[in-house]
Amino acid sequence: MNSKGYAVILVLVILGAVLPYWSQSTDASRGHPDVWLKNEQGNRIAPGRNSVDPYSPRRSCGGCHGYMTITSGYHFQQGFDRISDRYDLRRPWILSPGMYGNWSPFAATALLARKVNSDILRMNLSTYDWIGGWGKLYPEHKVRVPACGWCHPGGGPLEFGRGADGRADYSANLAEAESRISVRLDGDYSSRLTPDGMSHFRQSGVLEADCLICHLPGYRFEARIRQINAKNYRWAATAGAGLGRISGAVFSYGNPAAGTGHPGCMEGVWNFSKRPVVSYAWEDGRLFSKEGRLKGRLISRSVDRKNCLQCHAESEAKNTGTLHESSSDVHVLAGLQCTDCHGLIGRTARERLRHQIAKGWSPTISVRDDLDGVGMKTCVGCHQEGRYRPSRKGLPAQAPDPRRVHGERFSGAGFHTYLIDCSGCHSTAQPARALYLLDLGTGQEKGYTAEGFDLVLSPTDYLQRAKVPWKPWMCRLAKEKGQQERYRPDVPKLLTWFGERTSTGEIRPIDLGHVSKAAGKLSSIDTFEVRTTSGVRMKSSLIASERNIRSMIENLTKMGFRRVVYVADRFYEMKKGQLVAGNSGQELRKDIFPVEHDVTPLSAKSTYGAGGVPEGCLDCHSDGSIFFTKMRIKNMKEFLHKDYPKLKEPHAEPQMSSWGLATVPSVE
Repeated sequence: MNSKGYAVILVLVILGAVLPYWSQSTDASRGHPDVWLKNEQGNRIAPGRNSVDPYSPRRSCGGCHGYMTITSGYHFQQGFDRISDRYDLRRPWILSPGMYGNWSPFAATALLARKVNSDILRMNLSTYDWIGGWGKLYPEHKVRVPACGWCHPGGGPLEFGRGADGRADYSANLAEAESRISVRLDGDYSSRLTPDGMSHFRQSGVLEADCLICHLPGYRFEARIRQINAKNYRWAATAGAGLGRISGAVFSYGNPAAGTGHPGCMEGVWNFSKRPVVSYAWEDGRLFSKEGRLKGRLISRSVDRKNCLQCHAESEAKNTGTLHESSSDVHVLAGLQCTDCHGLIGRTARERLRHQIAKGWSPTISVRDDLDGVGMKTCVGCHQEGRYRPSRKGLPAQAPDPRRVHGERFSGAGFHTYLIDCSGCHSTAQPARALYLLDLGTGQEKGYTAEGFDLVLSPTDYLQRAKVPWKPWMCRLAKEKGQQERYRPDVPKLLTWFGERTSTGEIRPIDLGHVSKAAGKLSSIDTFEVRTTSGVRMKSSLIASERNIRSMIENLTKMGFRRVVYVADRFYEMKKGQLVAGNSGQELRKDIFPVEHDVTPLSAKSTYGAGGVPEGCLDCHSDGSIFFTKMRIKNMKEFLHKDYPKLKEPHAEPQMSSWGLATVPSVE
């Protein structure tokens, strides 16, 4: 064969190699290419081929995208990348700075168990149970008992376990490593729910990072939750994407309607022998091509606000009374999506691939504090410093600069912008109910709304609209050390609970299951009449009297807990046979959630100072202005016991008292 013949063959070989990729890149220019789904072994799923297997996001998406790089983002790790049994030596039950390993009672009251344990009494949730062990979605589609894994996108601790040193181990996933562990007190591979007290990841599978939670418009979040509740962890992504029907369950509730107070709430039937199967909707041309590829046009590069709110809607409503709706937020009304302010951090595509999403600052949430404000759009940056740029069609051409209007309406009062955060005046009409007080004294989670101190019966109650939009409390905070304090709107969180004082003097929370058992042994328990969010009046049990607190401490001590303490507005503990109240030199946790969203439209005329000088000044500087006089609970125990639902002295005080003010400042 001559040189020309070799050249022709070489060209044909090269074309044969690159044409498939060239055609894919051409498809990609029009959107995401159609993609083959793959199972956990990396084998293709198609009609008649592995067609009952759930698809693996790691294998299906990770074949082209940097899966481990993407899942290094804090949404996936939530502290797992820093977890250790020795993370906090003073508080050894705190294992990381994130939701996985920390104690954030206003998000989840349970504690993650240490990797190495010697005492089952002080173990709470293993990883297996943390993912979905205590979650329950009632038949009427109302969330009653949320599980930690519901809102976690997968990957990180939902996919990998911890090594013997309690640190993250990425060498094998939880199902692969499970066969090597036989210790009943292991923090990953034990369970308080299974018949043998051990995890069953090999049957349940793991929760890999589910890319489509964010990148599939119309993702079926509730379907994902139902698979997690059934302990069908490996099937959750398939169900959430709506790719087919799942038959079979590792776990089925015996009484699906049994509530949290029912002894059989979490009881059911376990099936470790018959594997659930998938029936894919191959015939649906909107989902699959004729040969069985998932249609790439379904996958969106951008992330819609609705996808973010699958996880964040309830927490935002609960934390701050925020709904992210056009009727209550000018930015939503203007067409902005969450990602317009909370974009991916990084100057290069490689940096952005890590999926570190720009975030603000929180005095309560501590995961990746080093990223606070990095890449984040701000009020001043967009509206005063000219950094706003419309990134897509349909967005406003510019962000109006408010300084001229402020100067006209508040001549001579420009100094207020140095004292008050933008949201301090403009986030003043919270539309949802929010949580203010969480009572754990009886072992049951009893939340009371910020709007009217109504008792919450389901977490979805926080999403209900308030009867009338309400103004949040104000706090004085500096976002960083050395910065000037500014007035910022916030919703404080108050907590009552039982714990045991450790040798370091810190108070370790006692698992609510044990608290509930101790409350069940009381000869009598105080009750008081409450109003639920639906307006129904009912009797609710309460640990508030000295008699009940003493009895609870005695019962918990008999169960094996040491130096038991009741925590409310202060510590209550037994000393020489007497119940003693006092702070004992230890600072109580002060949780506040600043209000950053639901920026009130000016047309609502509810912002502070809307009337300008002089009427607008009196919004804050009149004797009845809640900017200074909004009442805060000062003594939770006595408020619930004696004053509920009225906030009044001496068990509550005007918020300005904590700022050292006795009267409302006059207009300057």
